[in-house]
Amino acid sequence: MLDRYAIKEIEKIWDEDNKLETWLDVEKFVVKAWMELGVVPEKDCELIFKNAKINRQRMLEIEKETKHDVVAFTRAISETLGEEKKWIHLGLTSTDVVDTAQNKLIQQSNELVEKALNELLLVLKEKAIEHKEQIIMGRTHGMYGEPTSLGLKFLLWFEEMQRNLERLKLARKQIEVSKISGSMGNYANLELEVEEIVAKEMNLNVDNLSTQVTQRDRHANLIMAFSSIATTLEKMAIEIRHFQRSEVSEICEGFDKGQKGSSSMPHKKNPISSENISGLARYVRSFITMSLENNLLWHERDISHSSNERLMLPDVFNIIIYIINRMKNTIDNVVVNKINIEKHINEQKGLFFSQRVLTYILMKYNYSREQIYDFVQKCTLEAQSNGSEFKEVLLNNGILSYIENEKELEELFDLKFFIRNVDKIFRRVL
Repeated sequence: MLDRYAIKEIEKIWDEDNKLETWLDVEKFVVKAWMELGVVPEKDCELIFKNAKINRQRMLEIEKETKHDVVAFTRAISETLGEEKKWIHLGLTSTDVVDTAQNKLIQQSNELVEKALNELLLVLKEKAIEHKEQIIMGRTHGMYGEPTSLGLKFLLWFEEMQRNLERLKLARKQIEVSKISGSMGNYANLELEVEEIVAKEMNLNVDNLSTQVTQRDRHANLIMAFSSIATTLEKMAIEIRHFQRSEVSEICEGFDKGQKGSSSMPHKKNPISSENISGLARYVRSFITMSLENNLLWHERDISHSSNERLMLPDVFNIIIYIINRMKNTIDNVVVNKINIEKHINEQKGLFFSQRVLTYILMKYNYSREQIYDFVQKCTLEAQSNGSEFKEVLLNNGILSYIENEKELEELFDLKFFIRNVDKIFRRVL
């Protein structure tokens, strides 16, 4: 992973030496399981736990001859042992070690993803509460609709990210499994109890049925959960990018002292974090097809999945945590321009009360929807054309023939009407 996007904790987990140490853990726990089943003498098990080591350089030397990494691995271990070396890799196939260890690395990485998500959720919740009463123009199709609560935007992202967290937890349950089932996955040279003991020792679930490999639908489900997280992050990023446009400038990324927005235009303040998140979210989603196709293996297994996983898994963990953290910092330091928000509301001259007027008259008086809709629409078009106050246009066009008096009309033009149920929504979500 490029240093720019690397997460040091993830790099440490997927470091080659740490991977081999995790392979060694699997081998040791299998020996322990055989001991508990009465196959391996306790003394031999103790010697293996005490003396078994893996020297990466020695393993690479052996691999030049064997052209097989796991064979080189087991032989390098055996060189650190005495006669007890006969118990290393007993009944196992390579992917019993590789997949179980990889799933453990995935588990450790998932814990960091979940931690980052929870930190982002906390920031989103705080911003939602902070801006609950802040009225802002709502938009559909990029056009003004009706005012809404700015807090609802943050709350929407909060709840969607909670759903992403639920998806991640389900994916974790499915992928964080041991796979100790032998060459065909039928436990012919193993006992099911060996896998159960290893799973317990490594704090993993049990893969109830595999072939020579853990089935890659489990991995695909995790990548899809990450892609959903990335998509929500990009949704947030796009919203900030739209709001930061010069002609809008209602919500903007923070701009640090000394920060530069352009090499040629000193006045520029660009939404660089949001654009960065958008670009990397695409990178995360690009792994979906690959991860799904990795489930399409020949018979009990081939290795068409193996090569791309060596690249994909460390990359996807680095990037998903990087963009979660970057979005957390972006939201934490976001700038809300209340002056521009109010300006854009006022510029509408009350046009957004059109539905309020329509609905009120239909609920209180006996007119057809078509009649009142056409009247109100005619007034909105006139107000837009002339740049007039909507309320004045309604009066000039005879609104008082539909309602009792001007005071009744005045009461309809209350901006707080649009956030009257916000507290209820917050209670429902939080």
